[in-house]
Amino acid sequence: MQRRPSDLENKLLLLHAVDRLGAVTAPQLLAFMAENDGMDYITLQLCLAELDDAGLLRRRPHALGMLYTLTGEGLDTLSMFRARVPHSRLEGINRVADNWRIRFRRERQMLSDFERAPNGDYAVRLRVMERNEPLLDMTISVPTHGQAQRMCDAWAARAGDIYAHIMHALGEEQTPQK
Repeated sequence: MQRRPSDLENKLLLLHAVDRLGAVTAPQLLAFMAENDGMDYITLQLCLAELDDAGLLRRRPHALGMLYTLTGEGLDTLSMFRARVPHSRLEGINRVADNWRIRFRRERQMLSDFERAPNGDYAVRLRVMERNEPLLDMTISVPTHGQAQRMCDAWAARAGDIYAHIMHALGEEQTPQK
């Protein structure tokens, strides 16, 4: 028979996950917790709402949705009561958190989306963000839904190189032509 974690244990585990992952959206947190056998969707949503209401988590707007971060009170609570969570559950999060944190940071910094334009084309918006401010924000028109989707899918992996290329190409001093 499998042991069922208490509500308190789930809330502390969630605080621990946010502490290890940094700023994270609810869908990112759900993906992390579900894939790592942390908790299911309903439990996660209930815990998030209760932790937010209690002032242990803070929500702030972001292009991807609301970002959750620990408050000072949340960090204090976690440090006082972390021992109530089985070590194996904490270690499960610790073992994989670094890779997920990098992935989530990239998702927050390399944003892409598209929509159908009035002329029938697709407007693909590609952004590189830093501290919620755009470093690069461009919109490209493409004729098909498939092209728009491919651009969005490729953006996260290639945005850094594209940004560096643009900065180099436009920032280079031009030699006078004769």
